[in-house]
Amino acid sequence: MKNLIRRLLSSACLVGLVLAALFLFPLWAFSLVLGGFITLGLAEFYLMAKHRGLMVNVKTSIGIGVVFTGLVAWRAFSSVDYVVNPTVLDFLGTTQAQTQSAASLMWDIFWPAMIVMIFLRQIARENTFEALSGLATTLFGLAYIPALLSYLFYIRALDMDHGASLVCYLILVTKMGDAGAYAFGKLFGKHPLAPRISPKKTVEGAVGTFIVSPLVACLAAPLLGKPVSLVTTIVFGIVLGVFGTLGDLSESVIKRDCQVKDTGSGLPGLGGVLDVLDSLIFTAPLFYWMLNYTLY
Repeated sequence: MKNLIRRLLSSACLVGLVLAALFLFPLWAFSLVLGGFITLGLAEFYLMAKHRGLMVNVKTSIGIGVVFTGLVAWRAFSSVDYVVNPTVLDFLGTTQAQTQSAASLMWDIFWPAMIVMIFLRQIARENTFEALSGLATTLFGLAYIPALLSYLFYIRALDMDHGASLVCYLILVTKMGDAGAYAFGKLFGKHPLAPRISPKKTVEGAVGTFIVSPLVACLAAPLLGKPVSLVTTIVFGIVLGVFGTLGDLSESVIKRDCQVKDTGSGLPGLGGVLDVLDSLIFTAPLFYWMLNYTLY
């Protein structure tokens, strides 16, 4: 019961923060909140890797991730007319097109600069022991967390009027699917889903996801901002439920290898930030492309 209360309180605080960033505050607040979550998730990932014995420079890797996230946000929102303040552009002597061009240029420069910086950190070490694993882990962390979660910026920028609702829809369907898995697993769980990876996850919990996610997808359909058929909405829910479960299991693979129960302890009852974001890591890019091919 104590764990349930902590879980509910942490969830309520997170939901309130996300809703405020989406609907009450300017777009930069959403960027800061999402950027903060990505940074904390990266920190947890690299600290787990270091605990595992991998030669990762945590501060440098997190710093690169922060720059990466900032560039993605700039690139995503520089093409949205209502985001850029004309007064600021006039003061800087730039136009909207120049701002977009600068964002794309910085994005192109970032990748080679990042590779060089990561190698420089390895060259500066006293020895080359586990250099390849350090390089690979750093790059994988960037691809796994900021690169995939940054699709939330693109979803937010898809539509001037409904972008916030689209992000809200994704979070609702994905996380309520997680809640369904937790509830069904606690009530009916008997058959392990992937005992080698996560002994507590059950087939019954997965069934709960595939029931709850389509149901929530149908109930939350008005958040999509455009008419959507019932079949399409159900497909949305099923696909997001499947990939949310895969995201959860994929994070469990990392935790199992690093021999940790949770990625952190910053969220009482929930674990770490990465424990909360794991299912969204896979559903965010998927949902963005689903919207592009169906509604936008």
